[in-house]
Amino acid sequence: MRAQQGFSVVELMVAMTISLMLLAGGLSVMYTSRITFDENVRVARMQDYARSSMELIMSDLRSAGSLGCARAVDSSRFRNSLTAPAALRYNFGLAVQGFEGSSGTWSPALDATVIPSATTVSDILVVRTPSPDLPVFLTRTAFAGGTGSISIKKRAGVGLPAGTALLVSDCDYANIFTNSAAVATAGTSGTLERATGAITAPSGAVEMPQNSAVSFPAYAVNSSVTVIETVVYYVRPSSSESGPSLWRIVGNGAPQELVEGVERLEIQYGEDTNNDQLVDTYRTAAAVANWANVLSVSLAVLLRAPEQDPDSMLVSRTFDMLGTTVGPFEDRRARVLFTTTVALRNRATAI
Repeated sequence: MRAQQGFSVVELMVAMTISLMLLAGGLSVMYTSRITFDENVRVARMQDYARSSMELIMSDLRSAGSLGCARAVDSSRFRNSLTAPAALRYNFGLAVQGFEGSSGTWSPALDATVIPSATTVSDILVVRTPSPDLPVFLTRTAFAGGTGSISIKKRAGVGLPAGTALLVSDCDYANIFTNSAAVATAGTSGTLERATGAITAPSGAVEMPQNSAVSFPAYAVNSSVTVIETVVYYVRPSSSESGPSLWRIVGNGAPQELVEGVERLEIQYGEDTNNDQLVDTYRTAAAVANWANVLSVSLAVLLRAPEQDPDSMLVSRTFDMLGTTVGPFEDRRARVLFTTTVALRNRATAI
């Protein structure tokens, strides 16, 4: 009878050691793969948010400064008939403006009642652009004067609340004014009133534009009437207390939170310094000599992950935001940086 044979204790220990090493290796691969997967998802999400932020801003910049076919902005061909034509919300003679945030201050000085709670290390961009949500109306009759009515053609179902900033233009002139009375949605025609005096602000609005007594030139039939808006993009803390976010203010409406995680905007403005309709230099908002000569905008958006990554070793990384070095950061959050330059198409060609 043969004796039973098996593994010795030493052989079992060697086998167990090898198995544990293989198991540890497998677990290490799985852990590394999981970290890589999570990081890829985090970066992809941030890139998506950053692209969304850029597309929102670029969409307004591409149409900034549009005055219909009356593209030249000068005192003889462009008239702002509002009572506060130089106010930030109503200075429609300038396609863009901006504020440079640095060390807790703004340059030029910022009215915090107009742009509340802005993060002081991030720049602010102000864009004047036609509303993308409403069609262009056409005038039904010729008109001139300062406070009379304007008869317009419109689509049924489209109306305008009182106090809407409007641009009327033909290929010779452009005027900014506000309708002092609402235009009803019913019917395919309407009347724009240009009376002076205060307009009652609806709920959520900060203030309403008013007309002055500035006279209009003569406009012919089928002149265009467009809703025009001042749009402000800036960074402030998120309403969910999850960190910074990109916010937007349209006209005299309340601030709107757009994209969480946008930590900083850096903006430079391409200025034409010799009137040849070409960009000669890029400057910060504090250094722009004449906003009317800005022909393009360079934009850098820095976006951070909402959660900390305990495995991140990128705490010493810095970012070059249009010549401004940002970082290093000690919060172990992943970050992505997007930059682009947008030409102001309505300012790029002289008449």
